[in-house]
Amino acid sequence: MQSASESLPPLLLKDNALQLDLQTCTYEKEEEMLSSDVEKPEVTDCATAMAVIYSMVKQDYKMQERIVSSLNLKSSSEELQSYCMMWSLRPFMNDEVMCQAWKLVP
Repeated sequence: MQSASESLPPLLLKDNALQLDLQTCTYEKEEEMLSSDVEKPEVTDCATAMAVIYSMVKQDYKMQERIVSSLNLKSSSEELQSYCMMWSLRPFMNDEVMCQAWKLVP
């Protein structure tokens, strides 16, 4: 018996997971706004988050660039599956760091 997630295409699963992550971050952000002890983030916190996110995005872009440049008509099915998995996993993107960065946004 297949579960619902096994029958969905990988892109839909990724989009749904991203949407859930954003909803979780939004919920956490709303909770923090409701608390009375909300501190304003320091400039250094924002700069550090920006630098870390820039590094993650740059590494992710380089990985995607390498995958695209290595594709050709003679690529095996196994090779294409491994590229697809690496593309969808986004190993250089850290969800915890992204949630922390969203918390810094007023």
